Amino acid sequence: MNDMTVDAAQRAPESSDIVFTGHDDEFRDLLRKGALLEIVTFGFYRFWLATKIRQHLWSHTVLDGDAFAYLGTARELLIGFLFAIAILAPIYLASFLLGVEAERAQSFASSVFGVFFLTFWQFAIYRARRYRLHRTAWRGLRFHMEGSGVSYALRAMGWGFVSVVTLGLALPWMQAALERYKMRHTYYGDLRGDFIATGGSFFKQGWLLWIGAAFTAAAYLVGPVLYELTKQGAWFLLMLPTLPALVFIYARFKALQWKWWLEGVRIGDVRAASTLERHALTRNYWIFVGLFFASLLAAGIGAALAIAFLPKILGVVLAVFFYLALIVQYSILWRTYFVQRVWRIVVNSLTIHNLHAAQEVAMRLDASPPTALGEGFADSLDVAGF
Repeated sequence: MNDMTVDAAQRAPESSDIVFTGHDDEFRDLLRKGALLEIVTFGFYRFWLATKIRQHLWSHTVLDGDAFAYLGTARELLIGFLFAIAILAPIYLASFLLGVEAERAQSFASSVFGVFFLTFWQFAIYRARRYRLHRTAWRGLRFHMEGSGVSYALRAMGWGFVSVVTLGLALPWMQAALERYKMRHTYYGDLRGDFIATGGSFFKQGWLLWIGAAFTAAAYLVGPVLYELTKQGAWFLLMLPTLPALVFIYARFKALQWKWWLEGVRIGDVRAASTLERHALTRNYWIFVGLFFASLLAAGIGAALAIAFLPKILGVVLAVFFYLALIVQYSILWRTYFVQRVWRIVVNSLTIHNLHAAQEVAMRLDASPPTALGEGFADSLDVAGF
């Protein structure tokens, strides 16, 4: 490094702005059209909609004056999905045939295939993330990811077993270990990633939420048991506060998790600081719950009135229409409040430090572009992310 480069690095600002510039109206229009086309095409438009959503999010995320770019295509996602279905279909068929053969075989098959699909689910998550990273670029240079999906899946299953045995107490350490594996195989050009946050720090910040989750889970378990023992429906009153408690706990947990993860990520010497508060996502979750239940109630009332007061065929047609409208509304609400709004809140809470370390990055020549097969696996198991 020559003197001019050193001087430039020393003069570079310690922090850089990152902002989300997307507009709600534009995203809502995208979702309305996309949700309707998903119904018309029996769900196949979702590959195009997922691509458009990512293009919207990436292109409106601006770091130091330059936007990110999403380079994936819907065709890649569709082909990956079809390949995944071709591979998984015989496995589904074998599971079904073993279940039909005998009751004992069915019980055995359920256990074996259950473990297999849980492991495969983790494999799909890793491969899908690898695909999305390689289709992400900033200033003309792509991110990419190496590592083994099988190795990650086995680690995830091992940690999952420990988490179950410890009643969820090991979850922070599980997430820290898995994130370290993912980030240490992540690159921006030739800058290698890392993850320095620890499970202990996550647990210290969220131990009250763990206690709240334990009490909520206990209410779910105790209420039905007491009802079976006493046949008194009053015991189900124990479960009434659980929905608002779950919304509150989960919203705060996700905000805590986002902040913990973002501040633990490293790309070379580049790091992030977040001002995300624990209550930052709570309003989003409550709005979603309120609007969804209002939509569910309206659809139920509309379908009941249509069947009760209209000629049979017309009533059934209208009831189906209300059902489809509910699906469209759910799709729009979910992607609005759990995807775009969360993305905006999280991005706008960030400050990026030491960005000058990524100014003179070279692309790794050994970086092989992954196919969308991993994304197809994730989509076929309904675990694809944005």
